[in-house]
Amino acid sequence: MARTRSSKNTMPPEGSWLKYQLDIRNIKLEAVAQKAKRSVSMVSQVITGVKNSNAVEITLAKLLGYASYKELLEEAQRQTKRGAA
Repeated sequence: MARTRSSKNTMPPEGSWLKYQLDIRNIKLEAVAQKAKRSVSMVSQVITGVKNSNAVEITLAKLLGYASYKELLEEAQRQTKRGAA
């Protein structure tokens, strides 16, 4: 039987947008993890919305040029809604 991903393991649109923003800036998850002093797994889990980490969130915001993670997520939501329209 073929394995399929459950909906709870699917990356939210905001996570996909965040990953894309990192990719186009050539920022690797390893670099985010190192700056945040967290594991690559933790960075990935924050991006996918599975876990929260203030250190990772602050690092992502700074690396992507936002004043806060809240501001970064708001932009991600705007951009993903724009793409869906």
